Formats: sequence, C-alpha cells, structure tokens
Amino acid sequence: MSMKVKGIGINAHPARIDGEIRKLEEDLKFFQDVGYDYVEIPVDAIDVVYRGRLLPRRLRALKELLSRFELNYTVHAPLALDLRTREDHELQLELFRASLCFTAEIGAEIFVYHYGRKGSDPDLEELLYQGISEMASYATELGVLICVENIEIDTIQNVVDFVRQVAKESVGMTLDLGHGYLAAGYFGFDFLEAVRQARPYVRHIHVSDNFGRFEETRLVSYELYKQIPYRRRLALGKGDLHLPPGWGEVPWEEALRLLKGYEGVLTLEYYHHRYLPEARDILSRVKAELQKIKEQQSEI
Repeated sequence: MSMKVKGIGINAHPARIDGEIRKLEEDLKFFQDVGYDYVEIPVDAIDVVYRGRLLPRRLRALKELLSRFELNYTVHAPLALDLRTREDHELQLELFRASLCFTAEIGAEIFVYHYGRKGSDPDLEELLYQGISEMASYATELGVLICVENIEIDTIQNVVDFVRQVAKESVGMTLDLGHGYLAAGYFGFDFLEAVRQARPYVRHIHVSDNFGRFEETRLVSYELYKQIPYRRRLALGKGDLHLPPGWGEVPWEEALRLLKGYEGVLTLEYYHHRYLPEARDILSRVKAELQKIKEQQSEI
C-alpha cells in the first residue's frame, strides 16, 4: 500500500510573525507562490486568544485573511498549552477548547499538541490522560483530529503508547521526524524501528532536518535553551535546528518509505525565512522524493 499524501504543507513560524497579521499575510503570499498546499497556523501566531478565550473580532480578521488564499490549513497548539500542570489546570483546559474551536473556525481538521516528556509524577500523567480524553469528545463534536506530537525530549514510543492508551478516534499522532532523530541519538533507540512502530497511529507528519546532536540544555529549561543564539547552535550542529529536508543528517526519505498507507498532510517545519532563495528547490526535492516513494511502493 503506497503513501497517498494529500498535500505538502509548511509552518507559519510564531516567533517570526509575533502577533503581526501583516507578516502572516506576507508569508501566506510567499507560500502560495512557491506552491504549497497547506500552511500550519500556530494558535498564538497572532493575538486571537486572550486568557484562554477566543476574541471574536480578531478571529474574524484572521479568517478573512486566510480566505483570500488558495491554501488549506492545519493548526499547531500555542506554546502556553500544557495539560501536565496543576496550576491553572482549568484554564489550560479552557485554552485547549479555544484552540480546538480555532481549528474548526478556520476550516482545519488537524490540531497538533506537543506531548512533552513523560515524568515520574503519576498524578501529572493522569492529568494529561484525563485532559486529552475530555478534549477528544469536544474534538469529535467539532470534526477535529487531535494529533499528539513527539518532541526531542522524549521517545517516540512513549507518544505511541499514550495515543494507544487514550484509544479515541479523534486522537492520533503527529510524527515529527526531526524530533525523533534527535531523541533516538540521545535516548539510544533505533529511529527507523520507532517510525515503523508508530505507523498505525500516525495521522500527521512534520519533516525538518538536523544533525542528531542533542543540546542537553533543552532538558534543563526550554527558556535557557532558547537563549542560546541560533547561529551558535547551527555552527555546532546542535539541537532542533529546523533545517530544510536534505540539509542535515535525518534519514527522512527512509522514514517516509516505512509509512506505507499514510494519507495525511506532510508538513515541512523548517525556518523558511532563512531559505527564501532555495524555497522552490526545497519543495521540488520533497515532491520528487514523494513521487519516487509512491512508485517504489506501488511496485511492491
């Protein structure tokens, strides 16, 4: 059974947009011109959520902007969303509901939520489990699929186990290949075997590149990690660099070959604004590789 990717997407980067709808408009024009099918919109890219609630007039302005383009959309959770927290837990649930509503309002079907890292406190893990289970029911009402994403501070298998435990039709997995490759090097698991094990649960894919060199500050504090200048990490090839596919060492082509039967969106999650001159070539290379994979899988 061959892959049937229904579109190639790219992410709108929240730190670049930083609340300015003008910058989002510029990026959407660029993405459409380059030839993308989808754009992943972070809930917090522009200011539409205030204290866990959608602000109708800002949401209307965003929807009007998005409707001008011949693009489809997926949605990424805001940075503040974290169900593993006792403090303001009800507010976190409110923010999650608002994010799901945001997803439905802009006509998207996929909402990406970071799994984070499994901890040693069973009460916090139960908060996550109960929270996602509750949100799954709301997602079903809205026609939205929650896709729990692996990030580099934990194993792919822990996310697979969590999605299997939740066992809801409206909860699947976002497989992030860049994150998975970094985690494999640090935690010592077989990256491609982990991808193979994840395959039945994958409903969304992120692709970016790096060199598999984990930056341990990421485990100490995300805020400290972000203070390390990107140009320093790039020069040393360390951390989640969000390079274009093919610019690092992630075996993303091999990983995609293992995902037979996948029918969702393939989102390129690289820092596009650093690679404007190469943007068309980057997309062309990914399209060519997908075509090659499809042909090879059809022959089997």
